[in-house]
Amino acid sequence: MIEKYPIVTTEEFQAQFLGLQAKLKSYLFRITASLQDAEDLAQDTYLKAAKNLASFAGKSALKTWVFTIATNLARDNFKAQRRWR
Repeated sequence: MIEKYPIVTTEEFQAQFLGLQAKLKSYLFRITASLQDAEDLAQDTYLKAAKNLASFAGKSALKTWVFTIATNLARDNFKAQRRWR
């Protein structure tokens, strides 16, 4: 039986995410035009990525994976806001 080891450890993920955090918030701010939403989405991105770290297959860079999660969360947030107007 072959054991599957994580591509990125939790500690490595945390360190890399801290390095990406400023760029991620800037990216989300450009999408949402709201500093508060950008900060909330960055935090949600961290939580979702950390929770699903075992599913990261390493087929792309960690930065790409994290930004994809952030983009999808921003899209979902935008749809929810439009729905409640």
